[in-house]
Amino acid sequence: MSGSATMLEKRKRIFEEWKKFQNGEEVDHTVVRDFVYRSWVRCRNLHVDPFRVIYRELTPEQLDAETERYAFLLDSSKTIMEQIYSLISDSHSTISLATSKGVILHTLPENGIVSRRGRVSREKYIGTVGLATCLEEKKQLEIFAAEHYCTENHDFVCSAAPILDKSGQIIGVLGITSPCETFHPHTSGMLGAAVYAIMEQLGLRDLLGEQKALLELMDEGVITLDAGGSIRFINAKAMSMLRLRTEPVGKNIAGVIRFSQAVRPLFDARSAFHDVDTTLMAEEAAQSISCVLSAAVNHSTGGMILTLRESDRMREFATRLVGAKATFSFSDIIGESEPMKEVLQKARKIAESDTTVLLLGESGTGKELFAQSLHNASPRQGKPFVVVNCGALPRELIQSELFGYTEGAFTGASRQGKPGKFELADGGTIFLDEIGEMPLDVQVNLLRLLQNREVVRIGGQRTRLVNIRIIAATNKNLYRAVQEQTFREDLYYRLNVFPLHIPPLRERQGDVALLAWHFMQKFARQAGNSLKGISEDALKALSAYAWPGNIRELENVMERATYMAIGEEVTTADLPESISGASAHGVEEGPAEVGARSSEGQEKAAIEAALRTARGHVADTLKLLGMSRSTFYYKLKRYGIRSSDFRRGGPEDGSGGQDISRVLEPLLTLRKEELEALADLARQICRSREGA
Repeated sequence: MSGSATMLEKRKRIFEEWKKFQNGEEVDHTVVRDFVYRSWVRCRNLHVDPFRVIYRELTPEQLDAETERYAFLLDSSKTIMEQIYSLISDSHSTISLATSKGVILHTLPENGIVSRRGRVSREKYIGTVGLATCLEEKKQLEIFAAEHYCTENHDFVCSAAPILDKSGQIIGVLGITSPCETFHPHTSGMLGAAVYAIMEQLGLRDLLGEQKALLELMDEGVITLDAGGSIRFINAKAMSMLRLRTEPVGKNIAGVIRFSQAVRPLFDARSAFHDVDTTLMAEEAAQSISCVLSAAVNHSTGGMILTLRESDRMREFATRLVGAKATFSFSDIIGESEPMKEVLQKARKIAESDTTVLLLGESGTGKELFAQSLHNASPRQGKPFVVVNCGALPRELIQSELFGYTEGAFTGASRQGKPGKFELADGGTIFLDEIGEMPLDVQVNLLRLLQNREVVRIGGQRTRLVNIRIIAATNKNLYRAVQEQTFREDLYYRLNVFPLHIPPLRERQGDVALLAWHFMQKFARQAGNSLKGISEDALKALSAYAWPGNIRELENVMERATYMAIGEEVTTADLPESISGASAHGVEEGPAEVGARSSEGQEKAAIEAALRTARGHVADTLKLLGMSRSTFYYKLKRYGIRSSDFRRGGPEDGSGGQDISRVLEPLLTLRKEELEALADLARQICRSREGA
């Protein structure tokens, strides 16, 4: 028997069973497959008319909404459907794509007789057919001739297969309808391969969608290029940074961005590079953009991936990374004395402006605390707060640290260049501590920055505008430095816009006790001891001391006392002898004598007192003064002070072996002429001891 005869015989047997079912008789299940029989039963229960198909079609508005909802499915299927249709078009077949609700989205040929776009293929409307029954059975199947419930479809063979998402849920169905005479047995296999290809395309689309979403979420610009330099993808951040109004996908990167001379060779050579601080020219916007540029090579395609990060955001990140942040506010400043109330009132008043502030005061008075408080009380709060210790920076590096440098500016310079402190502080505040130690050649550049708010990196020519507030601090007499020609007069007047004189601790009547209590509680918590207070004698001794190292010295003394204390309170026994002894001998320096000193005399006295307290040990003295080692030795040379003069004497000799520094200690706060006479006497005693 030929194939056509076999097909005809099969159609007759199925039709006979179909008639039995319609007449309510039992059918032969060796002829009628189980899933077909289940479908017939569902159709009977749904009261589907087997002799008349009633089509349900969506309105144009409903179809547009469904098409938009399933656009991802349609886009992933169209090309594959066209490829399949090119193979079956001669057989007068139709290929159809429907949603999980049975709405036909697309057919080839369009609007064919069997399937039409917008129709709903569900069993309750059209009975047993490929698309509808596939959605019910949730598997690939084939409906042959009279297996269709309605007679209108008995001349066709419908093959259908479900399209699943990555979780295994049906999101659509693909079907092929052919006349029985032209049906090919390989149709089922071809349909399965097509559905597999669609699901692979959907998976790739999901992956690309997730990657695109991630790229759009990134806080940096991303551009992908093909091997020829054409743009394949650009995210919204890059569009914004380059001020592009239209998406340049398909255009060559050279027509969109003009690279700097430093970057162009790297780009042309298809070399990877990282974090190059550069300037790009966006052709469409006709303006330059400062950014940090990186590039990676896609070796599989020969293309490149570019990332662009905003320079100001990178500077802000860099300042956070190095801890350039103001943490203190005016509420952290402890003091109830009239001098402190007065300076705090002035500071709060000037904080809200952008005026340059010059903080004047001895070492240890809390100038940086005031600088941070000024920043946090200003509109620049939350922006960078960059501290520069002008006295601690090596002379040969201070220019590059402050103003930055370009690639190859000097031997050992970073390949990408480096922003300076002023660039890192852009948008915020820069605190120039020990401004009096700044070299004259650097003062010239600082003056230019103050006038124009422009920075030129070492080795560069391009100016960079910076929006910064400057707060400077010094313990020097800058006016005298101007007279001695160690500080520029024009820079002095630029900085001295709003001077704030922070009083030394010895002039803050009553604040010593407040601060002592504060530091005692702070260190007691850290030590985990049960200290509850400070004895009256200890408070008297602390209040009587001149505090040449100011608050920093008081903090160090209270830290030591807190750890030394045995009972529930700090006593005079827990204080250094230089403090408890000063009270006992009654030779503490009064405010009147201190006020009569010149600023240099105060500084010299502070250094000598710190050396005396530290017994001549340099490291301890630096801790008391809060001074850098280089500045400390410079001061010693300037004032003719020798740290060795303050060290303990040798072993006891025949004269009783007393420590000369301890003998002289109560006398070192006398008037200058008396001190000089006593110093001569001390030197004579030393020489006599050496002779002995």
